[in-house]
Amino acid sequence: MEHNDLENEYQTENQSVYSQNKTMIKGFLVCLLVLGLLIPIPFILNLIEERQGNKDKVITEISDKWSGKQTIYGPFIEVIYMENVNDGQGKVVKQQVKKYISANDLNIDGTIDTQLKSRSIYEAVVYNSKLNINSKFKNYSDMLAEMEVSAENIVSTKIVFGISDSKGYENKVIVQSNGKNFPLNMDNSTSTIDIQPEVRAENGEYSEQASAIKKVMPVQMMSQKIDPSTFDFNQVSINLVMKGSQMLNIIPSAINTKVDLTTNWKDLKYDGNFLPNSDPETKNGKTNVKWSIYQQNPLQGQIWQDASNFSDYSFGVNFLQMNDHYDKTYRSTKYAILFIGLTFVAFFFIESRNNFNIHLVQYALVGFAICVNFVLLLSLSEYLGFDIAYFISSGATILLITFFVNSLLKSFGLAFKITLMLILLYTFIYSVLQLKEHALLVGSIGLFIIVAILMYYSKNIEWNKTK
Repeated sequence: MEHNDLENEYQTENQSVYSQNKTMIKGFLVCLLVLGLLIPIPFILNLIEERQGNKDKVITEISDKWSGKQTIYGPFIEVIYMENVNDGQGKVVKQQVKKYISANDLNIDGTIDTQLKSRSIYEAVVYNSKLNINSKFKNYSDMLAEMEVSAENIVSTKIVFGISDSKGYENKVIVQSNGKNFPLNMDNSTSTIDIQPEVRAENGEYSEQASAIKKVMPVQMMSQKIDPSTFDFNQVSINLVMKGSQMLNIIPSAINTKVDLTTNWKDLKYDGNFLPNSDPETKNGKTNVKWSIYQQNPLQGQIWQDASNFSDYSFGVNFLQMNDHYDKTYRSTKYAILFIGLTFVAFFFIESRNNFNIHLVQYALVGFAICVNFVLLLSLSEYLGFDIAYFISSGATILLITFFVNSLLKSFGLAFKITLMLILLYTFIYSVLQLKEHALLVGSIGLFIIVAILMYYSKNIEWNKTK
């Protein structure tokens, strides 16, 4: 009798050890399966990047046909004069010299009305702007004195102005001074100003430092000859009606530069060498932003010769498409390990507590359903927007998993618990995706709470329980 009791105790102990080892092996295999299901995720991320690249091409095409990113140059004064130089053979000859003078004061104020232009399923931000540009220059005699040039050596004097993409002009550009109008014309004899266009970095954002190779592009300037004796250099104004896309930059060419812009676009990024002086004010759906810049020695100096590169001096506003559906889909896909991992943990806890045996193939099918969810989200968001697409794709995935679990476990209560967990998980991820600056904070707090919940439920599992 005693021998039989010892034998039964031995068998029970062996079964307990076997059950424990089986649970540990199953848990290990589930972890490996989670890692294996992450293999398709880079391919899904590449698909999202490919679709994003298609969108960027369309945006570039729309910008090329509408008008590209704009940078405002000037106005400047161009002075051409003759000076005596040594030709290297002991002879003194006359040589023509061209110099530019920037203003003492530059004031720009106006409105920027943005809109979305669509092509196929893609959209680009374009704008129309009405700007009042007022400049005040030194007296003409002071300019000549600073350049050490006498009036009799002057060949011509011009007022010069330009924008980076000439397709953006919507009417004739007219300079007003001393009650007179000076219509500007494209002038091939006027030196162009070189700029370095922005290129796209690996993270998808525009940056001048994104590439070691930069192409220097010329800006075609407009000009008009003026008579210095009748032109009022203290009162130079331009009413500019211009269109562009994605961003508007300004060259702070004066000693004192003041800019006051109002736009109806809410997602703004302030680029360049200067930030606004105060926080932008938003009222009635419009944002007002102001800059006030003082430079004792603007640009490379208030007087310079020939073409110059002003790209490092510009500042302005970038009209962002914040949290667009590609960005949100990309970010949500990065949470794939959380979606798959928490779902599998819930399955594992359920089968450990309720003596169910869910096959690894069934785990894998649920994991593939979650992966397909991200592809479904991407495809739907291109037509319906991210919010509706997220609701449809997540709802379809949750229903699919719910019916699968209910048919597998034959328990409505357990299926309901998994459904509730998935709803909470998808809702939490959606909330994080809507945030901008606080996404990391909220996400980390949420993950901490999730880990705490898992730890709480894991203590109730009888890991050594015999099945």
